[in-house]
Amino acid sequence: MAGRSRPSFQKRQKEKARQERQKEKMERRLQRSHEKASRVNHDDDIDYSFSIYAGLEEAEVEEEEQQQPS
Repeated sequence: MAGRSRPSFQKRQKEKARQERQKEKMERRLQRSHEKASRVNHDDDIDYSFSIYAGLEEAEVEEEEQQQPS
């Protein structure tokens, strides 16, 4: 049993650094997922009653009337 020794200081430091990086990555992932979930839904700002043709017919009729008497 004399051959068993504790891990070296460098190995412990390396393992701690690896765990810290892993923890930071997980925090960034969670932060991104929270940001995506909290984004404002712009669908509520859309006016679905808007028509690109509203008012267009009246203008065309007036133009036709002006061209016919000539």
